Amino acid sequence: MTQIEKEQSISLTPNLIVTPFLVSHRDEYTETVGYRIKGPNKTALFIPDIDKWNKWDKSIVEEIKKVDYAFLDATFYSGKEINNRDVSQIPHPFIIESLEMFKTLDSIERKKVIFIHFNHTNPVIDLKNNEAKNVLDQGFNIGRINELYDL
Repeated sequence: MTQIEKEQSISLTPNLIVTPFLVSHRDEYTETVGYRIKGPNKTALFIPDIDKWNKWDKSIVEEIKKVDYAFLDATFYSGKEINNRDVSQIPHPFIIESLEMFKTLDSIERKKVIFIHFNHTNPVIDLKNNEAKNVLDQGFNIGRINELYDL
């Protein structure tokens, strides 16, 4: 078994290289990682769990610009869906916060963003909801079960 080390690339196949990196997210029990994935033709950023973007030591906007796909944490759309917990204690970036942070991205960069990792209360799960339409109308994407992305 191969031990995984931060920022150390692992070749899964000759044409598929994965590089783990640390992200801040509830590190009281273990580290949380994201991955840079390099295929034969395209690259991806995979961050399904993270605290607010400004807690990370990198600029998410700049990281999006470096890849072809950016699969990003979208656990909650906003604090409205969390009515029984202190919203300040929820570390995930809300989709509405990400949309605000990503508003400087041009249309080509926006298409790279695929929001993933939805809580069951997240209204974007149903693409007919206004929240999902808001995300899509701004040029971003919402991950769907069984979608495939060529690398």
